[in-house]
Amino acid sequence: MSYRHLIHTAALGLAVAAVAAPVAAAQQDLRSPDAADAAHGAALQQVQDNRSPDARDAAEGRGTFSAPRVTVVKVTEPLAGSVNDGLDWGDAGIGAGAVLALVLLAVGGALMVTHRRRDGTAAIS
Repeated sequence: MSYRHLIHTAALGLAVAAVAAPVAAAQQDLRSPDAADAAHGAALQQVQDNRSPDARDAAEGRGTFSAPRVTVVKVTEPLAGSVNDGLDWGDAGIGAGAVLALVLLAVGGALMVTHRRRDGTAAIS
């Protein structure tokens, strides 16, 4: 295979890809899932229901007579002595200790990397 034949084949492949890419992009559905579902539902429902939501509920047997019973629960106020200031000092201490440990590890690693041995010619006294 000659160099010229290779160049022509590559150019043809790029031309086909350039034409096929917009066609493939045009076939993608770029709508959000909610919009696609709404459009699909609208296509299935061909007759528009002009009744109010209350009239539709009554026709389908839904209403206050079929609603579940509601139980009201009263929440008591917290005690006056247990005021939460928003800061948990135990968690803050753990975080400070972790940061200190990381700093010490970083400094120790830097000292290990930059530590140079002397050549051994130091005078012995």
